[in-house]
Amino acid sequence: MAGAPVELSPEDYKQVTQRPGMCVVDFWASWCEPCQEFAPIFEAAAPRFADIALARLDTEAHEELSESLGIESMPTLVAYKDGLEVHRVSGALSAEALDLLLTRLRAVDVAEEKRRAANRERTEAGKLPSGIPEGATWDDGDGEWSFGPTDSKGRPHGPWRYWRADGTLCNECIMKQGAPHGPFKRFHEDGAVSQEGAFEQGQLHGPRTWLASEHFTTERMHENGVSERVRKTVMQYDHGTVRQVLHFDGAGQRVLPTTGEPYPTRPPHLPEDTELREDLGQWAKVTLNADGERHGLARFWDSQGQFLWEAEFVDGERHGRYRSRAEDEYADFRVHFDEGRMEGDLVCGEWSLRDSQREVVLTRDLGRAQDERTLERSPVFSNLARTAEGWREVAKEARADRRYREALLATARACATSLDAQPLKEGLEELTLPRTRDSASELADDVVEDEGQAWAPMADALMRGGEAATILRAYAVLLDQSNRPRAALDFVHAAMLLAPERKAYLFTRGLILLNLGLAEQVRQDAEGLATVEPDTARFLGTYARALFPRFDFWAGQEPPRCTYDGLPEKPGQSLEAIQDLVRKYATRLQAMRTALLQRFKPGAAVSWLPPDLSGLLDKGPVKLEQFERELGDEQVEVDETLDLELGLADLAQMLRGDWSALTWLLWSCGETALRMPSRIAPPADYGQAAGQASQRLWQSRDRRIRGGASPTKAGDGFLFEGVALGDLHPSLVSIAERQYAETQAMFYWLNDPDHVSPWQSNLRGS
Repeated sequence: MAGAPVELSPEDYKQVTQRPGMCVVDFWASWCEPCQEFAPIFEAAAPRFADIALARLDTEAHEELSESLGIESMPTLVAYKDGLEVHRVSGALSAEALDLLLTRLRAVDVAEEKRRAANRERTEAGKLPSGIPEGATWDDGDGEWSFGPTDSKGRPHGPWRYWRADGTLCNECIMKQGAPHGPFKRFHEDGAVSQEGAFEQGQLHGPRTWLASEHFTTERMHENGVSERVRKTVMQYDHGTVRQVLHFDGAGQRVLPTTGEPYPTRPPHLPEDTELREDLGQWAKVTLNADGERHGLARFWDSQGQFLWEAEFVDGERHGRYRSRAEDEYADFRVHFDEGRMEGDLVCGEWSLRDSQREVVLTRDLGRAQDERTLERSPVFSNLARTAEGWREVAKEARADRRYREALLATARACATSLDAQPLKEGLEELTLPRTRDSASELADDVVEDEGQAWAPMADALMRGGEAATILRAYAVLLDQSNRPRAALDFVHAAMLLAPERKAYLFTRGLILLNLGLAEQVRQDAEGLATVEPDTARFLGTYARALFPRFDFWAGQEPPRCTYDGLPEKPGQSLEAIQDLVRKYATRLQAMRTALLQRFKPGAAVSWLPPDLSGLLDKGPVKLEQFERELGDEQVEVDETLDLELGLADLAQMLRGDWSALTWLLWSCGETALRMPSRIAPPADYGQAAGQASQRLWQSRDRRIRGGASPTKAGDGFLFEGVALGDLHPSLVSIAERQYAETQAMFYWLNDPDHVSPWQSNLRGS
């Protein structure tokens, strides 16, 4: 076994892992990419650690064994010594990390591990582990035992000690009236010091030193990318505020935290307390508050010590003066620096663009900073329509108050309404910082990627010269997702006016038009996209058909088919119960139809809505109920009510599901049109229809969850709005899933007289 890892089976697993000595098992799976990357690393370690038996187990081939051992992720390494599990770790390791792990395993003391395991069992039973003094108490939150003296008010006061659940000492400190005050030490499980420092009135003050261990430990040091090569870390605190962090290797040489490589020489002209930001490759001089947030002046330089930027911070946000190097960022080639003020990370007030000698090239007033809460509530994002003149008046008022962000956004809506982009172009030129085309595009792309779900950062990027069409389109997406499609349509139209060559914006507009229920316009945009983005055009067209189908009698248009056995031959519910359910569906559909009609102007022709079903409601709408019922050993909830405040797309999907269920319910009684059934005369293929609903639901759900791993491949599966299930976009698969979930629930109800409603909470499983 010393030459290479052996493959284990359930039959030899216990024999191999329970023999004397050390054994490490790699639990892997063929589909797991990290497992494949780790396999040669694990194999290469075998000759170097001939005294440790290395083995592997295929979790797919031996699923029952791996589950019984609690293996939940791959790869996972489990180490045994003399038959006792002593360590496990999940995730692929580097060769260096694996060597360190195996080296540490050699030093494991089995007797000590058994003692700790016994103590953990005592803790779980609420009993004191051995070696902990009587009177110690357990804290579930900290996961520690503690013991020490108290003052007259019962507060910890004096020397206190803390132990882990396994009975090992983890902390010693001095408490003063309930708060730590004075020196403290933490310990690794083997008793070596893991941390030492001091508190002053409850706050860390002075050097706090972290020391690594050569043994296994639960003390945290090598986290957040800190290399195992780091053997000591010193954090300098000033009354709770971190001022400096230094990392050292085993020889005491200062090193970089993520690699353990020697720390580079600081450029001589930089301040002495400047630190290298390894992740950025930049030098930084930053002060932090007690919460670890930037506070005060922060300054950054590149790796050669050339100035990059500086800003004043207040509790993590840029607030105060700001200055940065800005070569090749602005339209005027002379500009080398920009500077101004910020409030809450937002630019405001007068900004200057300066040349290499710090002489002013251009100044611009960027107006008042407007935070997230203020902008989200601004009338410029209202879903209510205004005339172009109305939006110009909003812009005029905002501009007079130096709310230039709102002024530009209101101007965008005015231009969208009048189909004239010139006033917006003029406003952008006058109010925003003039960047180069590449810089403007990069700024806009970055803010949309990082902050595309926030109102203030995108407006701030607009003021800083970010490319306007990209930002306005992002606002359109955000507004549509916030159920403000009319506002969204204005913003995407403004973006299209600024960048008419961007045909991809037709897709954005198409999605917004879907949320407005303008089906015919969506189809036109899909046609416009077809020549440049055919796949996107097909998606948009299918999405439109899915949300706005033709509401005729769907059931029985094609012979139902399924591959299930044991199908029902006829409904199990009474005619009276079926008629009551028809009225429920008709009531729900009428309510949704009315709610959707109210979203359009009075008298508007909405061609895609289902027909009026009042003919099924001879005595008017019926009551939609919400209640709980005990069915056998199960408590189920029934909720027939509707949320008519949902977005149009959600309402349309609910409408589709109920329509499908209603038509199949009528078909099950022998009807071929929308009329109240007077008898139950199921077609010969009734059972096939009931099974088809369940099978298609399962296929849809499997396709959505498993994606490309689903057995339904491209071109396969039932047709949904003319497209095979295997070709449907995941967003459209969920619509099919919802339709068949409602249809299946109806059939489950219909086949079992013990069920009280299709809207039972237990009728929508696969």
